[in-house]
Amino acid sequence: MAEAPSKEPGGLSTRVILQLCGGAVLLVVLVAIGGGLLDEARPVRTAAGVQEEPVPTPALRSDAPAKAPAADAPVVPAADPELAERPVEVLLEPAAYEFGFMRPEEVLVRTIRVTNLDPHPVRLKGTWRGCSCTTLDVRPRILQSGESLDVPATMTAGLTPTTKDSTVKLEIVGRPPIVLPVTGEIIRGVRARPRDIQTYRFRGPEGNYTPSGRVVLDSPEGVPFRVLSVNGEPFQSESQLVHVIPWSVEAFDATTGLDSDGRGVPQYWLVETDHPETPVMEIMVRHRGNRPEPRGERPWFFVEQRVNVGGIPRGQAGEFVLPIKWAGGKPNTGDRLVAAHAESEAFSASLVNAAPQGRETLATIRIRPSDGYEGPFAGPVVIEGEHFVASVPVVGHAARSVEP
Repeated sequence: MAEAPSKEPGGLSTRVILQLCGGAVLLVVLVAIGGGLLDEARPVRTAAGVQEEPVPTPALRSDAPAKAPAADAPVVPAADPELAERPVEVLLEPAAYEFGFMRPEEVLVRTIRVTNLDPHPVRLKGTWRGCSCTTLDVRPRILQSGESLDVPATMTAGLTPTTKDSTVKLEIVGRPPIVLPVTGEIIRGVRARPRDIQTYRFRGPEGNYTPSGRVVLDSPEGVPFRVLSVNGEPFQSESQLVHVIPWSVEAFDATTGLDSDGRGVPQYWLVETDHPETPVMEIMVRHRGNRPEPRGERPWFFVEQRVNVGGIPRGQAGEFVLPIKWAGGKPNTGDRLVAAHAESEAFSASLVNAAPQGRETLATIRIRPSDGYEGPFAGPVVIEGEHFVASVPVVGHAARSVEP
C-alpha cells in the first residue's frame, strides 16, 4: 500500500507550502522591477572598473519664484523665422554717405541717421569694416522700433584717383543687413573722362581693338588750367575748365604692343598742366602688351596700381608711403623688405622705412629727380625683399626753371 504524503499542521502538505512561498517571492521580484527598486540598488561600473552607487538626480522645484526683469531692461527681439528673410524697414538721412571730392590719402568722416521704422526691434552687431577704405563705427545694441541711431563712416582715400559708387552693410542679427550707399571721388584737382585709355573696349575678337581716341580733362572744382605738354611734346591751350586730349597707339601692334623698332606701348599718357594741384597727371593705357605680371610665389603685393608723387621743387626730394599687403595677413612673412631703387635716368629712389601696421607694411619711398632734369617723369621703382622683388610705376614732376 502506497505511503501517504506528509502534511504540515493546518492540513497543507510541505510541497504546497514550498510552491506558495516561491510564488510570493516571484511576485515581490516583479513588483520591485516595475517600481525601479532594483535599479536604485544596482551598482554602476565606471571606466576604471570600480563599482559605485548612482548619484540621484535632484528634483526640480516648481514653486521657486521667477526672477523679474529690470524695469529699464531693453526689449530684446525674439527669434522669429518669419522675419529672417524680410529686410528691416529703415529711413536713411541723408540717403547715402556723400564724401564728395577727396584728395589722395585724405581721411573723411560722414554720418547717416538710421531710423528703425520696422514694428520690431532689431539687434545691431558691432563695428563693421566694409572695403579696405571704409569703416562703420557701430557698437552692439538693440535698436527699438521708431528709434534712431547716428552711424558714422570713415573713408581713407588711396593714392590712385578713382570713383567710389558702392555700398557698405550694417549687419543685423537674424535679419538681412541694412545696405548703406557710398559715393565719392578721389581727384588731384584735374580729372580725366574716361579715366583710362581703353584700347580693348570688350573681351573677345580682335575687332574690339580701338587704336585711337580722345580724353576729356576737366576741373570739377572750378579752377581754370592750361595744358602745357603731352608725352613731352608742347601743347598749346588757353586757360579753361575743359580740355580735349587726342591719343593714338596706331604705331604699336594690337597684341604684342611693340612698334617697328621693338619699343613697347607706353603705360601712361603723361599730361603736364599749370593747375596748382596737378603739375602732371597720368592716364593709364590699357593694352594687351602692357598687362601686369602675376605675383607668383611672392608673399607681398601692392594695392595701388601706380603712385603720383606730384611736383618736386628744384634741388629737393619727394616722398610717398606705399601700403604693402601680405598673403596670409602677416607682415614680413618670410621676406623682409630691405631696399628700393628706380630704373630710370630721370630720378632715383630709396627705401626710407618699412614699418608694419596691422596687416600691412607701410613702405616710405624717397624720390629725387636727377640733376638738371625738368618736367614730367615716369618709371618703375623696384621694391626689394630678401628673396623677391617687384616694381610699382611712379609718376612725378620736377620743377622747371622756366614755364613752357
